[in-house]
Amino acid sequence: MFSCQWIQKHCALYFRLCSATFYRQSCVKKSNYPDSPSSASSSDDDFLAKPIKFSTSDANQHRAYDSFMGKSNAPWYQMHIVIASISVFMLYFCVFREENDIDDQLGKTIYEKIPPLREQALVRQIRSGQMSGDDVSELQKEYDEIHRKYK
Repeated sequence: MFSCQWIQKHCALYFRLCSATFYRQSCVKKSNYPDSPSSASSSDDDFLAKPIKFSTSDANQHRAYDSFMGKSNAPWYQMHIVIASISVFMLYFCVFREENDIDDQLGKTIYEKIPPLREQALVRQIRSGQMSGDDVSELQKEYDEIHRKYK
């Protein structure tokens, strides 16, 4: 497979390529720079190294609200209908519905559903307790009870 260094190297390369492409394709107005070069003798690198004045750029006109709450073609009452539908569903599901056998199954622990799993977990707990010198008599009693019940 791919190593972590390989992934990091190629992701960084991809990010640099994408950001450079985006920067080249973006509409950077030279009038936004304070001392824009008027002659061809100045290099573009010097020109691009200068900061853009925010108050005169197009970014000054952008509002964060527009990014999150864009224009929508939905009717004005759609939001109210969706909220009412979800509210009715939640009331039914959480308040008015009677419990059934599936709810009882969901309330059980994994060890109640699969007894051999609890037996294996107890064996591991007993071994680790014996290795650390802890008292495992309670765990041993529970293991014996489960072992008698299901074998």
